[in-house]
Amino acid sequence: MLTRSEPAVRNPRRERRLWHDESRNTTSLGCLGCRERDLCGLLRMKAAFFDCLQFCCGKPATCDRVCRNHPDYVDRVREVGGFALDNVARAPRLDAPALPRLVPVIFHGNRRDLSVPSSAVALPLYRLLDRKTGAPRFTDHAALCADFGIACGTTIMLTGTDRDPPLERWWQLGEAGRRPIIRALATAGIGLVTTPNYSLFIDRPRWDDLHAMKRIAIVHQEFLAEGMPAALHVNGRTETDFLRWADYVAARPEVSHLAYEFTTGTGWAGRKEQHAAWLAGLAATVGRPLHLVVRGGVEVLPTLASAFAGLTSLDTSIFMKTMMRRRAVPAGNARIAWQRALTPEGTPVDGLFADNLTMVHGWYADMAAPQVVKEPVPA
Repeated sequence: MLTRSEPAVRNPRRERRLWHDESRNTTSLGCLGCRERDLCGLLRMKAAFFDCLQFCCGKPATCDRVCRNHPDYVDRVREVGGFALDNVARAPRLDAPALPRLVPVIFHGNRRDLSVPSSAVALPLYRLLDRKTGAPRFTDHAALCADFGIACGTTIMLTGTDRDPPLERWWQLGEAGRRPIIRALATAGIGLVTTPNYSLFIDRPRWDDLHAMKRIAIVHQEFLAEGMPAALHVNGRTETDFLRWADYVAARPEVSHLAYEFTTGTGWAGRKEQHAAWLAGLAATVGRPLHLVVRGGVEVLPTLASAFAGLTSLDTSIFMKTMMRRRAVPAGNARIAWQRALTPEGTPVDGLFADNLTMVHGWYADMAAPQVVKEPVPA
């Protein structure tokens, strides 16, 4: 959860001082008079600050933040219909395909002669769009499968998690531009998509977070309205953010799948545990079965598996390490190591990919086993 122009070297000490922690820190005085305090929930950080305008860059000509000091602030609020979530249009409840515990993310079909040996695969949403025009690259299931080296009939997911430029290009298409693309993706046989994960940043005015959350809800509704099952990416950085998502999901039975990622700021030690607890609390508050699609966060998978009716991990390492000619080998009970596995030039990597998929799948199955709570032994 850094700014879009991330520094080359991150400062862990600075970032931890900007983490919201309701149990240890007090609300800043400047937050008490804010008109969005009920939606925000008020920030509580270790760093000294008066209010979140402290993070205003003061450079509106080059700034893309949603900030009260920006001349375009009113327009940015209007484009999402305000920051409240309750005015997002309702959508139909759709039946999503059954998902296995582990789904490999496939980035292309090169260097392989055989189809992916998995009942389900995930593709990056933005790889299916033309980068210049935003038009869908595929409208036919067979053509899509041939391009990525997937067997026809395989369950295909799309993952909307990415860096900010692709996310912003999707939003800039506008509703009129996004909806035909969603219909084309459905025609190409996509079974489920995780919505774009518009980011919440620890060093931006809070209005930017509220705007991002509203955009996530809007694009999720658009996918469902066009007949595409979708997992709602419940990005949040405070207790209030997750309480708002819990209220939203509880009131909308059409939300059956959630998504989350632990690969950026949420993956830091001490923070991923907090976000996993917030997610578990959301599931408990909603009170009906929910399926979670997650990227990263292997260490907190037992917590999540205990809280959700279903859990699917999207894994990029199988594909990326195979392309780098690395083989997965066990390294103790808690992790996997990747050893060099060089192949002759031009040799397909199908066998190595299959071996890595099998190894990582077994490892995930062990790591994602729900926590067992032992009953105390009577004295």
